[in-house]
Amino acid sequence: MSEATNKFTPDPYKSFSEKMNGRAAMLGLGIGLAVEALTGKGIIEQVATFNQASVLDLSGIKGLLGVMFSCVGILR
Repeated sequence: MSEATNKFTPDPYKSFSEKMNGRAAMLGLGIGLAVEALTGKGIIEQVATFNQASVLDLSGIKGLLGVMFSCVGILR
């Protein structure tokens, strides 16, 4: 009886998600190190540069959008 109570079976969904999380972390680290070797920028610097570069600059089409929305106001 004590032998049956000592056995532990992990939840298959939790073990799958833990494996997936670990694999994604290893893949991210590997890619980060590869990019560091190619560019010379560390992983933290890569993330900081990506966050600065990912902001969209819509100032070039601001006039076009203004004309479009002003025409919509005239048609109403």
